[in-house]
Amino acid sequence: MIRLLEVVFYWFIGLLCFGSIIFYCKEWRKTRNRVKLGQAVLAIFVSVVVLGMAGMETYDRVTTNYIVETGECYVVDDRSSKGSSNVTLWFGERSYGFKEIPDVAYGPGHVFTCRATMTKQMQSGIDYELRSRDGELLYSTKLED
Repeated sequence: MIRLLEVVFYWFIGLLCFGSIIFYCKEWRKTRNRVKLGQAVLAIFVSVVVLGMAGMETYDRVTTNYIVETGECYVVDDRSSKGSSNVTLWFGERSYGFKEIPDVAYGPGHVFTCRATMTKQMQSGIDYELRSRDGELLYSTKLED
């Protein structure tokens, strides 16, 4: 449900940016001011980027177009480098970002057996689970039925 709300939020922001294009274009036509023209061009650029990202994310989620990565991994907290509370799962040299932080001891010294699901276009994290070397489930972002 939260992931659906994220997609709706992206579309909402993109449509707000699109609305700002109309506003700035009307203002520019009234005044013929270069600043208003610059604002309109910037609004066009931002709306194309945001709506493009929302479109790719929506396409991946609707078509269940996912990448599934399994194997040994370790988890690193991105809070210190990016100022937010995200984690990165490292599978050897490949890394994928996720928003949900596990409630188990983790870091480069803790190796888990992982299964991670990402969208193909955006490579944004959808779900992941951490298992011990014995196969015991330690943490999962999937909702249990």
